[in-house]
Amino acid sequence: MKLISYVVPVYNGSMMVERLHEKLVPIARSLGKYEIIFVDDGSTDGSFAAVKKLQLRDPNVCAVQLSRNFGQHNSTLAGLSCAQGEIVVTLDQDLQNPPEEIPRLLEKLSEGFDVVYGLPEARAHNFFRNMTSDFSKWISAKILSTAVGGNFSSFRVLRKWVVDEILKYRSSYTYIDGLISWTTTNVGGLSVRNDRSDFESHYTLLRLINHGLNLLVNFSIRPLQIASLIGVFSAVIGLAGAVVVILEKIFYGMPVQGWASLMVVVLVVGGMQMAFLGLIGEYTGRILMNSNSSPKFIIREMKKGSKRSAR
Repeated sequence: MKLISYVVPVYNGSMMVERLHEKLVPIARSLGKYEIIFVDDGSTDGSFAAVKKLQLRDPNVCAVQLSRNFGQHNSTLAGLSCAQGEIVVTLDQDLQNPPEEIPRLLEKLSEGFDVVYGLPEARAHNFFRNMTSDFSKWISAKILSTAVGGNFSSFRVLRKWVVDEILKYRSSYTYIDGLISWTTTNVGGLSVRNDRSDFESHYTLLRLINHGLNLLVNFSIRPLQIASLIGVFSAVIGLAGAVVVILEKIFYGMPVQGWASLMVVVLVVGGMQMAFLGLIGEYTGRILMNSNSSPKFIIREMKKGSKRSAR
């Protein structure tokens, strides 16, 4: 009977882990042997203590505490590194990923897919969060080639060999779905219920921007290519304008005028140059960080039982 690992990153979710455990365990037991890996991502509300209490009652729970806050994708990666199951399920702590949908995802996986995403039928976030999510999906669809386009989700089912390949990634900047797209294109999606949660999301605007930047810079050189194309286009426009000015001066004797327009052009071009230098600096800085081999996560403490329950 296959062991199934359930990986749940936790950040300030001490009030949610008990509720998630109560809903997840009956489903997990019905599917066979299981382990539930809760990864505390530097919480400040006693989340790890809550998880350790669960571990004392349920030997199938593995309690992992990171040394500080590394972010959702890095903490998920930490959980994947601890997973022993032939199949791994990742889901959020806030119960918006209903455990009742897991059997359907596993059934879809059995059709021959390497990874299956649970794609929400309806989104339960506010307008701002949905807008930034749509933008992130649009970027993902342009950069990553998968059957689900950019419609990713943290609710996923993966085969163990995919997890093993993901863990070989050595960059300091982690984006799980990008790593999956590099590993396999045999990816499926399934519409699932997305329950509304009273848990407050900890995704701030800065985190969302950083998330998009990781996707853009780590998995594509397209921003540099776009910058080069804009530079060439600007140079062609500037050259054409210079030719027009020279011809007007030679054939019509028109004086060179337009200090205001000149200053506008200088400011626009100068601003573009500074932006592109910043983009190049972002790539260069990440090369430096990766060469320093800064850790993707650091596990401070891990507690787990000695057995895994069967049906």
